[in-house]
Amino acid sequence: MKALRRFIAHRSPVVACGVFWLLLAIGGGAVADEAVPGDLLPVVAPVANVVEREGITGAGSIGVAGDGSGRRLIALYPNHPDDFGGSVGTGAALSDDGGGTWRPGSDDWPLPGTVDLWLDRLRDGRLMAFGMRWAPDPAKRGQLTAADVPADAYRMAVSEDGGQTWRPETAVIECPPEYGVIARPLFHFFEGEAGDLYMPAYAWGPRGNHALLLRSADGGRRWQVHGSLVSAAAIVGAGIPVTTPWLESSVTPVAGGEWLAVVRTGSSATAALVAVRSADGGRTWSAPTAVVAGPGRRPVAGKLPTVMRLPGGSLVLLTAHTKNHCRLFVSRDGTGRHWDSGHILTSQSGGNAGMTVTGADSLVVTSPANRRIDAWRVTLVENAAVSDRVTAPAAVTVSGAEATVTWTPPADEAVVKRYRVTPILLAPAAGQPDTEIWPYAPVETADASTRSLVLGRKLSLGGRYRFEVVAIDAEGRPSPPARSGEVIAGAKP
Repeated sequence: MKALRRFIAHRSPVVACGVFWLLLAIGGGAVADEAVPGDLLPVVAPVANVVEREGITGAGSIGVAGDGSGRRLIALYPNHPDDFGGSVGTGAALSDDGGGTWRPGSDDWPLPGTVDLWLDRLRDGRLMAFGMRWAPDPAKRGQLTAADVPADAYRMAVSEDGGQTWRPETAVIECPPEYGVIARPLFHFFEGEAGDLYMPAYAWGPRGNHALLLRSADGGRRWQVHGSLVSAAAIVGAGIPVTTPWLESSVTPVAGGEWLAVVRTGSSATAALVAVRSADGGRTWSAPTAVVAGPGRRPVAGKLPTVMRLPGGSLVLLTAHTKNHCRLFVSRDGTGRHWDSGHILTSQSGGNAGMTVTGADSLVVTSPANRRIDAWRVTLVENAAVSDRVTAPAAVTVSGAEATVTWTPPADEAVVKRYRVTPILLAPAAGQPDTEIWPYAPVETADASTRSLVLGRKLSLGGRYRFEVVAIDAEGRPSPPARSGEVIAGAKP
């Protein structure tokens, strides 16, 4: 297997892409690349529940409000059937402690009657929300024109007081005839150097399906096509299958001055994500290449990618699939040319997860699962070498269907500041061939007083696991690990 990975690493994108389907088919996902000292390690706080209610069809979006410190967050999510615009309605949830606890917000706020709705914080502190009230019928792809788009298809709103009050307006998206119609604008916005706003979208037209970048020069009221990121035909021409018309994308400026877009190609658990780059401010884009992770150049597959640059300089990529985890990848140098081996945040997630940056090296991810949305507070830390000041915890046990992991402190517990617990997936459940083995992000306690964690919401049900517990010293270095026995996730005792 290692030899095959080395073969991929030194081949052209087209050849490598053809081989990675073989790699997945013969079990290439069975071995997870391990993080090494010097990497940035995503460390997760214990899960927080955002909302539980009937009708949730995705995690929606999450944005920073208030004073911009990352303490006040707003999550907006669809709470209607995923029926391509046949129904509307959104819910909201609010957090005042950076995502640790949540309370319900108002439905259909700040814009009523939307199929989907999201918000972002602009550089000047204003919040901007954008909602779509209409979506085209997928059965009519390539047949619709601008004349078929309702005048009130899109709405936007601006808040100048941290989300307390909003000023709604009609928004317009202009689409040239060759692209047909905008099938769906997408979060997130980002601002150019001149203050222009940019937003990804995908279109269905007579020349096929395209991922596009939209631009607004008037604060989000009127949008025009700035450039085509990539067409479905171009992706297929690069040797990468496209099996969906939903070319969801995410775009951000990256280190070195380029812009990076990551694009979805399918709905299966093995549908590759592809990347394109622009060196001229988004007007023209490179040929697509498959996104690969870690030293083994492992193909990254999933739905609805989100890529964001953190103030600390690193770049993060989020993607998820119901059968193959919600995963986070880190590009330490901020270019997105080299991604780490990736880490699972949770194995219980639909394909539409949300993410926002809350600090220099911190972010919050929301994931949907079984009529609920969970929040995962993530901090990127140095993956430090093992400490010589603290010994391993002891007596690690796992109990109950909710996977309660309990441990005993080490003899030198006075130097322990907190603990980290990492699930290790040894084998997916029988009958789940699409579930790959990736490393999990460790869950970290707030302090050393916690001696147990409930991890059931992170695990792939029916999978075979063991758990590793380490103590963390004052310098952030881990002890040697203590390990549990093997358990089946979700199995009743």
